[in-house]
Amino acid sequence: MQTTPTSPQPSDPGLRPWFGFWIPMVALAALTILGLYIASDGQSGDYATGLLLAVGAVLLAFLRLKAHFDGIDDDWTSFLFVDRPAQLVVVIPLFTVIALAGLFMGAGTPGSLQSAGVALFVVSGLVIFLSLKRVFDRLDSGR
Repeated sequence: MQTTPTSPQPSDPGLRPWFGFWIPMVALAALTILGLYIASDGQSGDYATGLLLAVGAVLLAFLRLKAHFDGIDDDWTSFLFVDRPAQLVVVIPLFTVIALAGLFMGAGTPGSLQSAGVALFVVSGLVIFLSLKRVFDRLDSGR
């Protein structure tokens, strides 16, 4: 009897969840270091912008760590975006106000505070549109 060799598995299934957890943590650590580096610069608005970036990255890392140990789904989209239409009532006005605050920050003098304001506007817009997409995709999949 002749046996045919089976093709090897492309990777160990145990490594993918490990990398899926640690690669975003390394990215958040890099954002924290970048924020602290920006805060150490002496230009107008750099201190607040850098500290907000560093604190935001650390808080997001701790929230992800808590979700991981609580056994909550490790999907980033379920962590960052809403699932139900009732939640959109809160998310859309909240992030619209945040986006407008980013535009007002971006209208100031050139520098890192202006860049942070524009980035805040862009990220807030993405959160709104991706949350809308996620909610309506969930509604369509139920039909």
